[in-house]
Amino acid sequence: MEWKKLPLRSKLTLFILVGTLFVLLTTTAVIISSVTSQEEELAYQQSIEIARKYANQFDADMKTDHAIGKTIAISMSQYNSADREEVNDMLRELLVTNPNLVGTYVCYEANAFDGRDNEYIDAPGHDVTGRFIPYWNKLTGELVLDPLLDYDSLEYYQVPKAIEADFVTEPYFYEGVFIISFVSPIMKEGQFVGIGGVDVSLNYLDDVMNQVKAFDTGYAFMTGNSGIMISHPTNKESVGFTTLYDYDIPKINKMADEIKNGSSGYIETVDPITGEISVMFYEPVQTSNFAFILVVPKDEMLAGVAALRERLMIIFAMSIIFMGGVAFLISESITRPINRIVDGFKDISDDAVSGKLDLRANTDVDIDFRKIPESLNEILDTLQESNRLKEEMEKIIENSPAIVFKWRTENNWPIEFVSKNITQFGYSRDELMTNNTLYASMIHPDDLKKVEDELNTNVKGGHSEFNIEYRILTKSGEVRWVDERTFIRRDESGDADLLQGIVVDINERKRAEEKLLKVEDIRKKEIHHRIKNNLQVISTLLYLESEKFMEKDVIDAFKNSRNRIRTMALVHEKLYQSEDMESVGFAEYSRNLINYLSQSYVLEDSKVTIELNVKDIYLSMDTAIPLGIIINELVSNALKYAFNDGEVGRINIEMDRAGDEFTLIVSDNGIGIPEEIDFRATESLGLQLVTTLVEQIYGSIELSREHGTQFTIKFEEHIQQTAEVRE
Repeated sequence: MEWKKLPLRSKLTLFILVGTLFVLLTTTAVIISSVTSQEEELAYQQSIEIARKYANQFDADMKTDHAIGKTIAISMSQYNSADREEVNDMLRELLVTNPNLVGTYVCYEANAFDGRDNEYIDAPGHDVTGRFIPYWNKLTGELVLDPLLDYDSLEYYQVPKAIEADFVTEPYFYEGVFIISFVSPIMKEGQFVGIGGVDVSLNYLDDVMNQVKAFDTGYAFMTGNSGIMISHPTNKESVGFTTLYDYDIPKINKMADEIKNGSSGYIETVDPITGEISVMFYEPVQTSNFAFILVVPKDEMLAGVAALRERLMIIFAMSIIFMGGVAFLISESITRPINRIVDGFKDISDDAVSGKLDLRANTDVDIDFRKIPESLNEILDTLQESNRLKEEMEKIIENSPAIVFKWRTENNWPIEFVSKNITQFGYSRDELMTNNTLYASMIHPDDLKKVEDELNTNVKGGHSEFNIEYRILTKSGEVRWVDERTFIRRDESGDADLLQGIVVDINERKRAEEKLLKVEDIRKKEIHHRIKNNLQVISTLLYLESEKFMEKDVIDAFKNSRNRIRTMALVHEKLYQSEDMESVGFAEYSRNLINYLSQSYVLEDSKVTIELNVKDIYLSMDTAIPLGIIINELVSNALKYAFNDGEVGRINIEMDRAGDEFTLIVSDNGIGIPEEIDFRATESLGLQLVTTLVEQIYGSIELSREHGTQFTIKFEEHIQQTAEVRE
């Protein structure tokens, strides 16, 4: 029978059956391949982890031993007692308390320890020259003190002396014991004077190697950086004498080369010991330049993979038979309405491809199939509404000054998406996205580091968004200011993977701000010069008036008034120097005030000192000016009345905070204010001014007379603390 004459039911049944079988067969092959590959990879990874675990364990042990040797050298570099017995006691104690060591030692150059080598010739821990070379060791099992041997030829002494740096030897035989040495130079005033170090026996590695288990018959051994055998569970005669290169197997030679370079990995080769095809996994032990090697027969490692492959084949064979029957039953149940559904879908798909979403599927079909056209119609409705909203949103964005960007969190921020209104900067959307232009190339070179630092700070700080202003270069080279608001999208682990944000042109606003700043600067200078001139005139008038009187009290009153006027001039000068004329750095202001007072009272010829301990904070002018005058009055009073002629004295000014409360303390160690005087009711104009100013800043003031005079003033204000200034 011709194919085209077959009924639709037969064709559909055949199509579904063949298609289902094909999909299942393909899926079976893919799944079996993927699962077995994963199992094989898991087997390799398991072996790698075993090798890495033991390598890390040995590395930790070696680091501990190395640290002890380095500690000996550092201690000797700082040791100045020249007591040989004391050094011997230290070396012996380290050996006793660290059972993993077989030796602790120092080895000094001739006469470098205390210049008395001729007094110790052939003494314990010395040689025929009296050189100080004590070697506490357990090479024979007993704790003994010997002089070091062959220091003039072996690497353990000669290499640290030559390089003046820490050194780890290759494994070597010393007095018949296979050891490794961790050595550090002893330096005095930049000169090499000897070494300090420890020895570790490598015999304990055999016990560890014998305990390593991998699959059924896998085993492990260790080599040095040069490939020399350090430990082997069965081939004991090779330890200390055979290298990996001696097997003359290309892959093993390659492994030895990578071990020498400190690399890790694995090779598949014939094991020269067992003759089996095996996989050798090697991991470096960094501290000692060793390598841990795990040898696993390949058949054992992949035995589970082969068994899993066989089980999967059986399961999928049964699945294919079952799904074939199901496919046949399904095809029988859907042949009747299929033509109407297919025809309707074809018409709809043709229109959808051309961008028309108005046509809808016919829902007048059997109830079993009605959900198909209904669901399709729902999808079309959603697509149509989504398309409408997308078009509206694009119009809103294109007609707004805000440019929408999407960047990748890679170097220089490659652009993934940009809205069409990027044309306001001279670029086209296709130009940026097609050529994958880096956004960093648009940022002004002088602002690029600032933008990079701000982004890195917010990404590393875990923030979800940030805002920054900077300059960009349009395509024509024009410099324009922009405001960027960026949202940092993060993956499930919290790492930033995408940047989304908007960029707005604020060039005109920046120009307006610059003009306002210029106007403000002119106004500030004008006000400053007016006030400064007035204060100078008042100070001059006070000086002229004081010359009309002869009484000392009157003249002193005029001088005090002039001092207050000068203080006000200093306060105003700091106000003028502040950036916003609203706040002032109080530490710097206090320092200048004390310098002025020191000059006014000629402290360089006096035995009274003024000490300043004020945190670098910013205070509003409403608080800073009264506090400055308070300091001026209290310090001036102390300088005039607290000390007798020629008396050594000290005046302290401190300011600190506790939460939102701030404390100013002005104290001196002078003769103090008599108990019968109430400073709040005194006739002293200076103290009256102080109490009035304290009330002005809503603070409190207390006087302590226990040691000299101490005024404590407390107040509250929001300030920004940055550092601490002491003088």
